[in-house]
Amino acid sequence: MIITKKIQVNINPRNINHYKKHGLLDINMNDKIYVDINLLPKQSRSIVDVKCSHCKNIKNVNYSDYNKITNNGETNYYCKDCKSHKTKKTLQEKYGVDNVFQLNSVKEKIKKTIKNKYGVEHHLQNDVILNKLKSTNQKKYGVDFVQQNKEISKKREKTSIKKYGYKTSLLNNDVKDKTNKTLMEKYDTVFPLRNETILKKYKKTRIDNIKKKYNNINIIDIKGNIYTIKCDNGCEHEFDITSTLLYHRVHRYKTIACTICNKINSNNTSGLQTDFYNFIKENYNGNIIVNTKDVINPLELDIYLPELNFSFEFNGVYWHNELYKSKNYHNNKSNLCDEKGIQLIHIYEDDWVYKQDIVKSMILNKINQTSNKIFARKTEIKEITNNDILRKFLNDNHVQGFVGSNIKLGLFYNDELISLMTFGKFRKVLNSKSNEQKYEMLRFCNKLNTTIVGGASKMFKYFIRNYDPIEVISYADRSYSNGNLYKQLGFDFKYITDPNYYYVIDGIRHYRFNFRKDILVKQGYDKNLTEHQIMNKRGYYKIYNSGNYKFVYKKKRV
Repeated sequence: MIITKKIQVNINPRNINHYKKHGLLDINMNDKIYVDINLLPKQSRSIVDVKCSHCKNIKNVNYSDYNKITNNGETNYYCKDCKSHKTKKTLQEKYGVDNVFQLNSVKEKIKKTIKNKYGVEHHLQNDVILNKLKSTNQKKYGVDFVQQNKEISKKREKTSIKKYGYKTSLLNNDVKDKTNKTLMEKYDTVFPLRNETILKKYKKTRIDNIKKKYNNINIIDIKGNIYTIKCDNGCEHEFDITSTLLYHRVHRYKTIACTICNKINSNNTSGLQTDFYNFIKENYNGNIIVNTKDVINPLELDIYLPELNFSFEFNGVYWHNELYKSKNYHNNKSNLCDEKGIQLIHIYEDDWVYKQDIVKSMILNKINQTSNKIFARKTEIKEITNNDILRKFLNDNHVQGFVGSNIKLGLFYNDELISLMTFGKFRKVLNSKSNEQKYEMLRFCNKLNTTIVGGASKMFKYFIRNYDPIEVISYADRSYSNGNLYKQLGFDFKYITDPNYYYVIDGIRHYRFNFRKDILVKQGYDKNLTEHQIMNKRGYYKIYNSGNYKFVYKKKRV
């Protein structure tokens, strides 16, 4: 049943007449009013709270979907997890089974149909169908069989735990007794790993698999999820490490596995932040203020360089996701720093871990410590047609990596590509003419640890001269840029966009475009849930940036 009693609605051309018919005569367009839930149109997409009649949990659903599920307002509502409850009850009363496929008559009919159609008793015994199934699963889930997909496997485990109390239904009491009897007859124990022969074989297999996974790491013994390893870093220490910590150290943080050579930090993010601070300290001789609340009180700045009016915020992707930081947290910090004339640079944990060379190069440039300086007059502009060259240069030198483009301008010094500026055509919009010369500047970056004096200006003037645009737009990521480059090139500042968001998956931010609802629904997720609800159910959460600066260049009219 519906828990929500009243709800706020926006008055618009589609619903104004409906509410006036129900006596709300003094409303106007764009008003926001609270109405009784019974006044909502049946097709309203407003989100309401409803209670499942079976599990008693409260869910958020669209009002129109609630009407469809409950046949226009019945008091009994069943959530997705419980919707089979009513069906089971009917089948039990009528046939004495929970599922129609448990009926012998149905089983025999299915077998007969498959036999007549495919010549086998089960359709997966037919090679054509089996190969087709594997092909479909590979496209959809990346595996031959659905149960090999980790996300689906976890979902099944949760369902089994809810239903049977165990990760697998094979561990319910009846099956457990039968299994224990078999094990006792075969191994004299209900725990096979207590049998020395089985344990030895099991350990060998696991050790071989771990060595393969971690590039022949010198593993000595296994006890549960604790690995005993001999350090191959030259010290020959023997140390114990959990499987989870080993994975994070070797694969995620690309560091030494040894817990003696590289002592465990209780907080990986804190350890990385310390590394970041040490890098600043090693390369900057001015005053460095750490963890201060004196500048934008009551908020704290991680690192503040008062002589340069720069500040750095180190954002751990877990502690800075939506569970702990609001949508506008990073944006507000940037705004407060702007008011003080301070540029706040946001360093995200995954960029520091996986794109550290690029981040370090950007920071050295900010603190005037770039090692290589080249004057643009000594360089030559060439248009690049090879996408492989473009992709490699952007992935190696730009924090956002590769993006496709129509126009690719390269700056070359001694035949080496040292700077890149790319442009794309505007997407066609309403009332636009096909011959309008409108572009977006998509990427600009220099080779790591290199400053090209006048390089951006030289390439942009070449673009204006050769492509004669009437308008160029570009967006500067506020996390790293203050937009000064665009002002030098003749762009006008327009506005700051709302904070954009990413989803944090395995410690890495992934852009939201790949997780649109239409894509998620095609992958088999519940169409009645929003994109955000689906991702949260999967254990993935949003992390917001501080927005982008939008700049526009317009051709000077003569």
